Amino acid sequence: MTYEEVLSNAKTCMGEFCKACPVCNGKACSNKVPGPGSKGSGTVAIRNYDKWQELCINMDTICENKPLDLTSELFGRTFKYPIFAAPIGAMKLHYGDKYDDLEYNDILVSSCADAGIAAFTGDGTNPAVMEGAARAIKQKDGNGIPTVKPWDINTLKEKLAMIKDAGSFAVAMDIDAAGLPFLKNLTPPAGSKTVEELREIVK
Repeated sequence: MTYEEVLSNAKTCMGEFCKACPVCNGKACSNKVPGPGSKGSGTVAIRNYDKWQELCINMDTICENKPLDLTSELFGRTFKYPIFAAPIGAMKLHYGDKYDDLEYNDILVSSCADAGIAAFTGDGTNPAVMEGAARAIKQKDGNGIPTVKPWDINTLKEKLAMIKDAGSFAVAMDIDAAGLPFLKNLTPPAGSKTVEELREIVK
């Protein structure tokens, strides 16, 4: 399957928010929530993409014509390539009805593990999302990185215990989710944390 075919097929699977653009640079979905665009000023994704375009590798030596070794090691694990799949959550809210979070994480975690890399998984208002992600990661011997939103301390402890049981080699937190409008007024709410609260969480 070519990249053009992937994009063409993706357009039939997306909802009204993600446009399945030829280049995912944040311009078509800027400051749209729900949707994958940046919140606030709506320029973060755009600026990130533009900055990456400034980086390039200029070869200043003549190299042997042989396969390159792209393996990399992180936290005691070796990966075939130095790239991971990004965490995506609330699939139906942001991207359409093709998959829910549990179906998507099952596909993502196993596919990345089989390809020799790892996937970050998303979090959501439905507790089953983290439960499903942890289950998928456990089935792949901990080869996945759950991303937890900044919930209240008790909810965080429950989710971190689940992640530990899954044997995940790392865990992440998308701290910017504290300001997402569809999370702030929930029970539990996602919000800012004091230094003391964060120390309590990581004990």
